[in-house]
Amino acid sequence: MSAEVKAGVAPSPPYAEVAGASPISDSEGSLTAVHSNYVPAQMEKHLEFLDFNSSGDLIVGASSLTTRYWSGSLWYYRKGVVEEDITNPEMCLTGVDLETGVLDGRFVQDKQMVLGLDSGGVVMVNLTREQDGDRVTHYLEQQTAVVEHEDILTGLDLWEVDGSVATVGADQRLNIFSPSLALVHTFHPAHARFISSVACSSKPHILATASREGTVRVWDTRQTRPARTVYRSENRPPSCITWSGEQEIVVGSSTGDLIVVDTRGKGKENLFQDQIFDREVTRFRWSPDRSRLAVAEDDVKVGLVRVKEGQVVVDMVDTRHTDYVRGLAWSGEDTLWSAGWDHKVVRHEV
Repeated sequence: MSAEVKAGVAPSPPYAEVAGASPISDSEGSLTAVHSNYVPAQMEKHLEFLDFNSSGDLIVGASSLTTRYWSGSLWYYRKGVVEEDITNPEMCLTGVDLETGVLDGRFVQDKQMVLGLDSGGVVMVNLTREQDGDRVTHYLEQQTAVVEHEDILTGLDLWEVDGSVATVGADQRLNIFSPSLALVHTFHPAHARFISSVACSSKPHILATASREGTVRVWDTRQTRPARTVYRSENRPPSCITWSGEQEIVVGSSTGDLIVVDTRGKGKENLFQDQIFDREVTRFRWSPDRSRLAVAEDDVKVGLVRVKEGQVVVDMVDTRHTDYVRGLAWSGEDTLWSAGWDHKVVRHEV
């Protein structure tokens, strides 16, 4: 296992800044928003992710997985959009075509997003605007994608404390990027087989990865030997992971199990016995207060659970989707949103 460190590269100035476009302002009440001509004509069928910023604005990522060439797009909606309008291009503030399918995306700041691409790259996207008198047009401006994987991206997560990014791919590589997407660390091979998930801890430099070989590893990138295995199971290989506090990890398996793992090396694992899923767990998303965890699998189900003293307690299971659920996001403590390959966004009041 090797760790490589590369120096950061100063990002080039945004195109809109060079072109003289005005920065985004919160005081736009007197301006008339104009629909940009650069917004894609239609949204691809397969919705992959959604995320809300602190202002309540929403982004949605979509991919076309059944056409001759895989493609993707990113869509930006203002706060207050209703679920029925999210798949209507006319109702968005702006959008942009992507050169490849998209795996995941998150707000880094209120007007800045990072996307993980099927090409193995990550790209920063900024919301910018151009003003003409009392009319304003918004654009999503892509920076140059950073491609440090040799195969498709399989997982992306952020450290909320500073916006650093961690990615894993089918090339068995783990990459750590600075907030400006300069490569800071790369570990290869991070696992012996396909890496399925990555999760950043609330602590800087600490993260976890999961692999189809049946292991979960916790990493401290400050150490010379940064990784240690905290979970191993060939019968329940991990497919998705998330931190529950600083010492526990919730593991979703390819068999649909939910397991709570103590990372302190005490050999403590709690398997949730009343299995609500029977297919591979693909997404986790905590509520803003981290009291409830939304779960999605390779099915139409959206689950809501709590983790109490190392045990999983089920609050809700919803089956309104008609195809695989992929995106999960919270717009408040009690409002969960889900998006799926059925080209539908569902709002759950929980």
